[in-house]
Amino acid sequence: MQIISTKLSSLVASKLSAGTMALGRFLAPHVQKQGTRLLSNYMDEREAHNKVNSMLEFTAGAVEALGTVYSGLEEASKILSRSIANNTVIVVKHK
Repeated sequence: MQIISTKLSSLVASKLSAGTMALGRFLAPHVQKQGTRLLSNYMDEREAHNKVNSMLEFTAGAVEALGTVYSGLEEASKILSRSIANNTVIVVKHK
C-alpha cells in the first residue's frame, strides 16, 4: 500500500511540476512586459526591466526552494513511517 501511495504522490508532484512550468513559461513574458511598463512610470525603462528580471529570478528561486522542501518532507515521512513500523514490530515481539 505504501508503494502505491509513494508512486501516486510522485506522479501528482511531477504532473503539478510540469503544469507549473508550462504556466510559468506562458505567463513570464506577459508579467515581464507589463511589469516593466508599469514600473517605467516611476523609473527609466532599463532600470524597470532590471527590477522585473530580478523579481522573476527571485520568484523562480522561491518556487524551486519550495519543491526542495516538499521533496525533503516527503522523504522524511517515508523514513519516519518505515521506522515506526519496524519499531512497532520490535516492541510487539519483545512483549
